[in-house]
Amino acid sequence: MHPSPFQRTPLAAGPAFADRTVELARLEHAFSSPGSALVLYGPRRMGKSALLHEAARRVAGRRHRVAIVDLATAVDAPDAVRRLLEAVRGAVGHTWQSVLHAVANKLQLALTITPNPDGTGLPGITLGLDARTAPRPGLFTDALAAVDAELARRKLHLALGLDEFQRLLSWGGTDVEWALKASLEHSRRIAWVMSGSATTLIEAMVTNRDRALWKLADHLRLGPVPVDEFAAWIAARAPRGPGHIPLTVAHDIVRLAGPRTRDILLLAHATWRMAYLYRSPAEAMAAMDDLVRETSAPYEQGWQQLSQREQRILRLLAVHADVPLTAELTRSAHALGAASSIGVALTGLRKKGILAEERGQPRFDDPFFRRWVERATSGDIDASPPPVRRRNTG
Repeated sequence: MHPSPFQRTPLAAGPAFADRTVELARLEHAFSSPGSALVLYGPRRMGKSALLHEAARRVAGRRHRVAIVDLATAVDAPDAVRRLLEAVRGAVGHTWQSVLHAVANKLQLALTITPNPDGTGLPGITLGLDARTAPRPGLFTDALAAVDAELARRKLHLALGLDEFQRLLSWGGTDVEWALKASLEHSRRIAWVMSGSATTLIEAMVTNRDRALWKLADHLRLGPVPVDEFAAWIAARAPRGPGHIPLTVAHDIVRLAGPRTRDILLLAHATWRMAYLYRSPAEAMAAMDDLVRETSAPYEQGWQQLSQREQRILRLLAVHADVPLTAELTRSAHALGAASSIGVALTGLRKKGILAEERGQPRFDDPFFRRWVERATSGDIDASPPPVRRRNTG
C-alpha cells in the first residue's frame, strides 16, 4: 500500500505538516531571539505540539541549540527537572554530563546516570529527591536558573520549548507562576517558547494584569486553520491518481471533522485510504462512518456510563447543535428536567472531556463521537428543528 500523504501522529513534520506560515514564522523568530518569550496556547488537538517541534526543527537546522521539554506526562517536579536536563544535554552535548551532578547537588536531588545497554546514544538520567529535603514549589524554576547560569558561564545560547508548561502550576500553584516570571526576567541566554492547552488558565496568565506573565511574554492563540486554506492543502496532498481527493471533498472533510487539526487529518487519511483501496471516488461522510465503526466499542462503553439526562443532552446536540437546551419548550419536549439540572449535567460532560464550549454553546469535543451518537440514536429523536416559542405581538 502506498504511504498515506496524511500523517496522523501528534507531531506531523516536514511536508506532512499542515502549513501555518504566519504562526511558524513567529515561533522561529522567538526561538532565534535569546531573552524573548512567547506563549502559544489553544484547544487540544489543534496542532500546538507539532507547530512547536516543527519550528524547533527548522531553527535547529540553522545550527541553533534547541531543547524541547514535554511536560504533558511528567508526574512530578523531579520528573520535570529530569526531562529538562535530558533535553538540555541533548541540545548542548556530552560535555554537559560533567555539570549534571553539580546542578543536581545544588537542587538537592539524587542523580544517577545509566549507560544505554547497546552503548549508543546519551546515557539515561534518573533523578530523585535527596533525603535532606522535601519537594518544593520552585524546584523546576531553580533548575532553570542553574541551567541559565551554566549557559552564561560557557557563553552559550539556548532555544527552550516547554510543552504543556501550565502543568508546572499543579506542583506548586501560583508560586511557580511568579518564580517562572523571575526566570524569564533574569535570563538573557534562553529564548523561551511555552505552549499549553489549558486555554482559559493560560489566557488569564497572559492577559490579566494581576498575573505573573502579564506584559512579560508575547502570546499567540492557535485557532483553526482557515477552511479554504486547509481544504486546498488536503487536495494538494492527494493529487490525481488512486486516493485522489478533489477540492470539494476536501471541504467536506474540514467541515465534518473541524475545527481541530488532528481530527481533520484523521478524516483526511480515512478518506484517502478508502479511495485508494477501493479505487472509488473519495467520500468524506463514508470515511467518517468507517472511522466511527472502527471506534464504536469505546464509544458504546462510554455511553453506557452516562446518566440518562447526559445521554438525552448529547443525543439532542448531535442532531441540533444550536438548540437552546434550557428553553422551556426544549426541556419539556425532550424530558431534560429543570434548567439547573441541565447545568449540572453540562458541567459534568465538560469535566469528562465530552463537551467543549464554543462561543457560549456546548459542542462535542470529538466529532467522531458526535457522529456515533447521531447514528446510534437516530431513531430516538426528531431530526426536525425544535419548536421555538414566539411572542404574541398582536
